[in-house]
Amino acid sequence: MKTIYLVDGDNNIGTGLKGIDMLCEQDTVLIFYQKGPALNKLQKLCAGTAADVQYIESVRSGKNAIDFQIITELGVLVGKREADYAYVISQDKGYAASIEALQTRYAGAFQEVALRPSIESCLYLPFVLRSSSRQDLRNALVREYGAVQGGGLYNHLKRIFQAPEPEPEKATRVRRGSRKKPAAQKAE
Repeated sequence: MKTIYLVDGDNNIGTGLKGIDMLCEQDTVLIFYQKGPALNKLQKLCAGTAADVQYIESVRSGKNAIDFQIITELGVLVGKREADYAYVISQDKGYAASIEALQTRYAGAFQEVALRPSIESCLYLPFVLRSSSRQDLRNALVREYGAVQGGGLYNHLKRIFQAPEPEPEKATRVRRGSRKKPAAQKAE
């Protein structure tokens, strides 16, 4: 399952890269940026990730240059079926029409293509990963699923993790074709 994140480096990059540290080696992050000293800042923001991060400098400067480059790249990825999941990471709502067109015309080419404000918002259940205590987890589950379902889910998980682990069954080996030697033969 290949996931690619196309990040708009011109649009709240700090917010957009939130969650990059939760990605793994199979994930690819393409960061599009304008010419200039921004590359050093971007590299520092991405230092703690295991994902494959690629920095793509805009071929042109000017308004919407990066936006068009991102949509072009997304179209190529979808057309080549190179990603099961592809997310444009930006707070710019201008991508919505292009993404809706891809979703409508090429729905069979991917699992999901979407516009999201951050990498973290693409991850399923990121609130679980952010929880640092049992109470944080319980509160997050309640916020996400409501008091009844969230509380019930927490209580179920709590029972599972507090129950003692069952002892593994000892494997008994059956020797075939093997005979015990009589005690008199062992002494010889």
